[in-house]
Amino acid sequence: MERRKLAVFILTALLVMSGCYPYDPVYGEEADLVVTKHDPDFDFTTLNSFALPDEVVKITGAMDNGEEVQFIDQEYADVILAEIRQNLLDDGWVETDAENADVIILPSAIQTTTEFWYYDYWYWDWWYPYNWWGWYYPYPIYGSYTTGTLFIQMTYPDGITAADNIPVIWTGILNGLLDGYTDDFDVRVEEGIDQAFDQSEYLDLDQD
Repeated sequence: MERRKLAVFILTALLVMSGCYPYDPVYGEEADLVVTKHDPDFDFTTLNSFALPDEVVKITGAMDNGEEVQFIDQEYADVILAEIRQNLLDDGWVETDAENADVIILPSAIQTTTEFWYYDYWYWDWWYPYNWWGWYYPYPIYGSYTTGTLFIQMTYPDGITAADNIPVIWTGILNGLLDGYTDDFDVRVEEGIDQAFDQSEYLDLDQD
């Protein structure tokens, strides 16, 4: 009996959510994840200056086809760039142009929307106690969710190899922050970028 009540509750919840938000993504800041990687053999204390572009590249997967570079909306890019800049300045770095910088920061983002269109009744046909065929309005079959990731790469121009490969000495990966550009975007991005720098103490040039 308890199993039946639970199943009815879950089914009702799906119906209600789908009826209220049939096409909108569902957001959750609890899914935010911050990962950082760096070259453990690199001495960051030998560096001093950085350069930062004024836009954030959108990764579309289409560049191989000769398409032009795309960028995320400047409204959101400004938040990302300002927080990266502030963290570097707080850590003792000096901003300059790309021609003279010790490191060049490359921020980029990828956003993917996954749509699910068909959640059919026969998933429950094995258990549901009544004879039925199909769903009744509001149908729990339409929906989508958006996931997004921000990449922050710190490149070291002086380390370019003979094969023209540019060393990436530090990378910050912030997953979940670009899931549809929610109302709390600013706060989530700022906290995520702050966390990336907080867990990368080797980037703090002012530390004793």
